[in-house]
Amino acid sequence: MSARLFPAFALVFITAVAGQDVFRPDFRLNPDDITVLMAADAKRSEGLTPFQQGGHGKFFIQGWTRSDQSATWTMTAPAADDYAVHVLASSRGNRPLKVEVASGAGRVTGLVPPSPWRWNRVALEGILRLAPGAQEITLRLAAAEGEAPFDARVESLELVRPAVRDRLRAAALRARADTRWLQEAGYGFMVHWTSQSVPRRGAPKPYDQAVQEFDVEALADQVKAGGAGFLVLTTSHAYQYFPAPLRSLDAILPGRTSRRDLVADLAAALDRRGLRLILYYHLGAVPDHAWLKACGFWETDTSRLFGHWERIIGEAGTRYGTKLAGWWFDDGMTSYYCRSAPWERLARAARAGNPRRLLAFNAWELPAATKFQDYHCGEGDQDPSGRGALPVGGDGRYTQGPSLGLQAAATLVTEGDWGHFARDREIGQPRWTAPKLSDLLRRFMDHRNVPIFNLEIYQDGTVSPPTIELFRQARAAVKRTPD
Repeated sequence: MSARLFPAFALVFITAVAGQDVFRPDFRLNPDDITVLMAADAKRSEGLTPFQQGGHGKFFIQGWTRSDQSATWTMTAPAADDYAVHVLASSRGNRPLKVEVASGAGRVTGLVPPSPWRWNRVALEGILRLAPGAQEITLRLAAAEGEAPFDARVESLELVRPAVRDRLRAAALRARADTRWLQEAGYGFMVHWTSQSVPRRGAPKPYDQAVQEFDVEALADQVKAGGAGFLVLTTSHAYQYFPAPLRSLDAILPGRTSRRDLVADLAAALDRRGLRLILYYHLGAVPDHAWLKACGFWETDTSRLFGHWERIIGEAGTRYGTKLAGWWFDDGMTSYYCRSAPWERLARAARAGNPRRLLAFNAWELPAATKFQDYHCGEGDQDPSGRGALPVGGDGRYTQGPSLGLQAAATLVTEGDWGHFARDREIGQPRWTAPKLSDLLRRFMDHRNVPIFNLEIYQDGTVSPPTIELFRQARAAVKRTPD
């Protein structure tokens, strides 16, 4: 970072790369829900740059190292009212930060404390009074201790009327599902079987043919042999396909479903073995231009996008009922959150057909996107203790930190990649030996943190036999170990 100082409050508006599609919010406050102001959408001082700009998701800004830097949003409020304010920020270097959010004569402040988590969601003290109409809201940061150097990243501000905040929190907690079966499962497997999956050798088959020939009995046998208690099956990923007939998806973009209901067949095969099924779903990704255009992904008015989502997810949930034990929704913080998603409605649609269905919106290393979910996806998090938030002998829910109250889970890559996309190549070796894996499993179980091991999968629906044997040995070693 350059040591050159810029004039106080000198702002530049950072736009998307020319010609690049990007979601642009309407900058209108919603008095009946939480309004998210992404730092990447603000007018901001020089040096404040977006992380991974130009993709389908929206991330944080970085390079906040001086107290003369700021981020400003011009918002429109429907009426004069009071708003509670949260800031999602990360203090690198373990230094506390002072936070100030101001609009007109109003001002609220708070402290981003040092913590073992990369990110904090901090409730600022006091209430910010906003006038009706257009107005600026400005965020500033400074070292909490004199002129000490700091290095911060900021994801967003959240504005919500206190009564709405309390109502949403109560509704989310009432809707929480029982996660004890997830803990009792010990661990699960995930497979990214998608339209891009390839066979062990030779050319990949067309998607519908691959769905028709997928060997559900062989995969269910492997899941059982590997000691997992459930399977997470990826439906859509880079491209929006779904391995079953779905009228709601066909109505948006025909040709992206299959004649065979692979989900129903796989759920039945797993159920016969005492195992459960969770589905992974992705909202949309940059490579799939046709889908992003058809579903309204880039539109400022998100009603069409989320309306499509509710119909797709609701149709699937209603059809599979109790045979569908959960959803693992990707990009919760980078594609849903930045759109101030209507979480209560989405959760209701996701539980169609099964009110006890578990829900999770992947936050990656960021704070939880919403309270309207049951477990934390924990992408890449290999610390069974949740950085101290999951005591041994606890109930498996985070006792502190940005995922407070959610059932702990961790989603880990087992071999070389999330999916098997390289042609004419064997699935690689797992990352652990049997002794190291058994030790890892034991530590996760001690904290009631549920690991989900992603396994590469061939297009025929089988995973690596050596990987399954590794898990069989590791699970046997855990069972032989006295408590």
